Amino acid sequence: MRHETTVTISAPPDAVWAVLADVPGWPGWTPTVSSVAALDGALQVGHRFRVKQPGVAAAVWEVVEVEPGSSFCWATRFAGGRMVASHWIRAVGEVSEVRLRIDFTGGLARLLTPLVAGRIRRFVDEEAAALVRTCESPGD
Repeated sequence: MRHETTVTISAPPDAVWAVLADVPGWPGWTPTVSSVAALDGALQVGHRFRVKQPGVAAAVWEVVEVEPGSSFCWATRFAGGRMVASHWIRAVGEVSEVRLRIDFTGGLARLLTPLVAGRIRRFVDEEAAALVRTCESPGD
């Protein structure tokens, strides 16, 4: 399964990137993340983060791609499946366009999709909305 959402944020890409790239800070702005522990340090390829989300077991996500200032992708594996979450930022005039995508693949994914698709879509959409609120808040 794949779910993708795109939002426009009234903030420059560097300001959006500062929020998005501070992965340990996510619990402070998005309700879809309860806690984050950086296992290897900052957002770099090969570095891992333990992420706990409401109602979901903690998962270790490994960064598989980073383009500083504009994008990163990370992935987690579980028995019979893999999830890849991608985050892209681009300037559109004076604002930023942010695209978030989740890909859920593997044999077990096909079986679980009917059970978890709604939650996955909701988490991606809530994360995007929270990013807009955070980046557009006065004083941020």
